[in-house]
Amino acid sequence: MDSNALIKRWRELDVPGGLRAELLDGEIVVQAHPGHFHDLPGRTFVRHTPAPFAAWSERGLLVADDYRPRADAVVIRSADCPADDEADWPAQIVLAVVETVSTTRTAIKRDWEDKRERYAEAGIPVYLIVDPNDATWHLLQLDGRHYVETAKGIFGQDIPMPEPMGFTVRTAGWHPYGGKSA
Repeated sequence: MDSNALIKRWRELDVPGGLRAELLDGEIVVQAHPGHFHDLPGRTFVRHTPAPFAAWSERGLLVADDYRPRADAVVIRSADCPADDEADWPAQIVLAVVETVSTTRTAIKRDWEDKRERYAEAGIPVYLIVDPNDATWHLLQLDGRHYVETAKGIFGQDIPMPEPMGFTVRTAGWHPYGGKSA
């Protein structure tokens, strides 16, 4: 099937409530919506990202024709917000992407390896991996064509977002899977 036909089928897919669909490496991946511990980092970014920036959760990104993930959160300049609410956002406007790692082996690999590689190829400057499996966060910055970890911490420690963003994200309310505070 050519990529245009696949994209058309993906867009027309009637996804039942409680599920979401992503187009990843030419495959339509359907999975359950994450639970509230998974959503906490994205919600924190949406609520506390200061102007002139804005954070949005569950945005579809146009990384490549065959790769259109729904990021847990993205940070953009407020002025760059696309007018078309239905379209996937171009990776070129994204300053940072936030992915919260799930619990399955496949999802863990996807966030730590696959998305890391694809976001780097798209030139997204910052990739923040939040891992509730071990209550850690990992800030990666693009260095050429690959990400390099420039900061890491545990839940409860603030995340220093690099320039041009230059703001701090508090993680005090985040919890590891299982519900216990870090």
